[in-house]
Amino acid sequence: MDFIKEALTLGFNNAAVIDVKDLVFVLEYRQFCEENLCGNFNVISSCPPACGTPEEMHRKALNYKKALILQTVLESPEEQFDVKKAKYNHNILTEKLYKKMEADAETPLLISAGPYKRFSCMSAYGIDAQKMADAANMLCWTQDEKIRLFSLLLFNPENS
Repeated sequence: MDFIKEALTLGFNNAAVIDVKDLVFVLEYRQFCEENLCGNFNVISSCPPACGTPEEMHRKALNYKKALILQTVLESPEEQFDVKKAKYNHNILTEKLYKKMEADAETPLLISAGPYKRFSCMSAYGIDAQKMADAANMLCWTQDEKIRLFSLLLFNPENS
């Protein structure tokens, strides 16, 4: 399956595959979870502390060789009005691709845009979003007033 083509067909604005070794993990980013800005810290099992320590999350991610980076770009004020809803919709698309990968004999690890169902977000894993976007040749933080959402599907290629 061409994961990038599938992602774009589903409606993501951008998609790229990079090596997991090119992801930068900053375990101190767990502090963003502990600040509880999303309201899920110590509430749901996909969030800290129940999801595991930063070190455990890092080790889990390193069991995979490739990362499919998925991006949704919110451009208009209407799209940006409810970022929580936009993240939810982004995660629905990510889960659809996750299920297609599972059906294609892959066993991906879904890292969501904010906590979603049983899936932990990038902050729980300590992934540096800007460096990830740079590795995938995507924009992340810029001065153009667009909001960019990211999720990842980590996988091991069949022929590795």
